[in-house]
Amino acid sequence: MVKYIKHIILILYGLTCLYPFVWMIGTSLKTSQDALANPQSPFPQAAPLWSTFGDVWNKLNFYQFFINSVIVSAVVIIGVILIYTMMAYSFAKFVYRGKKFIYYTFIALLLVPGVTTLIPLYINMTNLGLQNTYIGMILPMINGAAPFAIFLFTSYFRTISHELYESAVLDGCNNFKIYYRIYLPLALPAIGTIAILNFIGSWNNILWPMIIVDSRDMFTLPMGLMYLDSSSFKKWNELMAGALITVIPILLAFPFMQKMYVKGMTVGSVKM
Repeated sequence: MVKYIKHIILILYGLTCLYPFVWMIGTSLKTSQDALANPQSPFPQAAPLWSTFGDVWNKLNFYQFFINSVIVSAVVIIGVILIYTMMAYSFAKFVYRGKKFIYYTFIALLLVPGVTTLIPLYINMTNLGLQNTYIGMILPMINGAAPFAIFLFTSYFRTISHELYESAVLDGCNNFKIYYRIYLPLALPAIGTIAILNFIGSWNNILWPMIIVDSRDMFTLPMGLMYLDSSSFKKWNELMAGALITVIPILLAFPFMQKMYVKGMTVGSVKM
């Protein structure tokens, strides 16, 4: 009996968590009048209005925003994986002076709120002339991912048998070949975890792009939503349609990488 009660509570909690997303979908399919007249209901009173998605896409030039978001997110993921797997490989397998100090300095940065670094980042990017550029948006995002990525990759590499490393050395492999032929393929679950976390983070990031970018041609999708939300008369159906467009890539990506994400989180953290 207690088991069934627990299941009922969990189901009710799940439905409560799911309701805002269902409401967003339902509101995006309403007319603007219906959305204002029946704001609580997640279901449209008339036939679903699918044309809202096309109107929003064309109205704000969402294609350009979408391309900008894809470029920023893709480069951030590639940069984070390339840079921090090499750093983690160094921390996990090499012995050199100052290694622990450098490693724990990065880990300590997990405790520093990202918002406290915005002003120095903006000054640095401005001095480098990187305002309104992809590089100006991307570099701080890669830098912000360092603490957790280094922690997870280093933890994962430490779980790989050192005898494997020694065997590769005896076979004549140099350190770089051992890294990309052996350690990198074995770390795919951790790479998947970091990739999806940084994809979600960079795709939804609005604060930093708002600071460093003021040219509309460089806007990302979350910034484009501001235009839908800035009018005095809000059309909630258009706003929800725009929000749904921005989250669809995340909803499509997560199921494909879910197993890798969970495996990377559990194995990498438990075997620290």
